[in-house]
Amino acid sequence: MTTQARVDTSTPGTPVLHFTRRYPHPRAAVWTALTDDEALSQWFPCRVAIDAREGGSLTLTFPDEEPQVVPITEFLPPHTLAFRWDGEDLRWTLEEDGDACVLHLSNTVADPAWTANTAAGWDVCLDTLAAVLDGRPEHTRAGPDEELIAHYRKAFADG
Repeated sequence: MTTQARVDTSTPGTPVLHFTRRYPHPRAAVWTALTDDEALSQWFPCRVAIDAREGGSLTLTFPDEEPQVVPITEFLPPHTLAFRWDGEDLRWTLEEDGDACVLHLSNTVADPAWTANTAAGWDVCLDTLAAVLDGRPEHTRAGPDEELIAHYRKAFADG
């Protein structure tokens, strides 16, 4: 399973990461993984409670930290979920592809120096999402390693 990632730097100071990944699962299953508390918490980088509706919010709880409540900015089932988190806009869209689903993620990056780190983090999350959707028990929430971050630094530097 391949994740296509690119960074758009056409807006000075505000890189936007774009990810595309095809999952061999119906869109409804992937939508549930994006919008159900338990499913989302299995692959997202923290525990999540979601009020999945237009005008709703996500409550993100990292270990040993106070929960953060982030607003949902767009909600169009079963196609689009967008929210604003720590000054960054994240937009998830799903397209049917036969019996499969193509997920698109765009993420504005508040600190351009963290673009590769952010990309590596989402790469790990998207892999973990695949494991969750496949029902594989070996999924993990471990963050990206330095090798993956270096891969994205090089890939983005090479264009």
